[in-house]
Amino acid sequence: MRNFLYIVFLFLLISGCKPGIPKDIIQPDQISSILTDIHIVDGYVSTMPSADSARKVAASFYKGIYKKYGIDSAMYAKSMNYYNRDPRILDGIYTRVVDDLSRQKSVLLKSDSLINAKNQKELSLKRTADSLLKADPEYKIRFLLKDTTKKIIDFIQPKMVYKEPKL
Repeated sequence: MRNFLYIVFLFLLISGCKPGIPKDIIQPDQISSILTDIHIVDGYVSTMPSADSARKVAASFYKGIYKKYGIDSAMYAKSMNYYNRDPRILDGIYTRVVDDLSRQKSVLLKSDSLINAKNQKELSLKRTADSLLKADPEYKIRFLLKDTTKKIIDFIQPKMVYKEPKL
């Protein structure tokens, strides 16, 4: 019975001492956010034509990222060296990075498509107005007259409800 207790105690002692990520290493959830920002900066910098200006811009962006997360370049390098030695953890980190970048890309594409839809609508309205002007040259005069009349009435009597005159 005594040997059994020693074995259980030894097993608990060994299982309680499993290695974790040291405190001087950036934790996986924070490093994934840092890597997401760094990859965005790298993508922006790669579009710059001059290598010298790209290096200067990249250095300032990296300093901003380090300041944002309260780290420095030495801590980042040490953490990346640590994670490069354990590919399983690094794979999980990069899975989160890819998910974050994909989510940001979908948000940008959605907002861009909304802006494009608005621009297309404005363009079609302009084309319609242009075609009306070409078909009826007096349309512009009636349109300007109606708009000017409304502004004058609003200026003179702002509290009255304006009804458009029939032309």
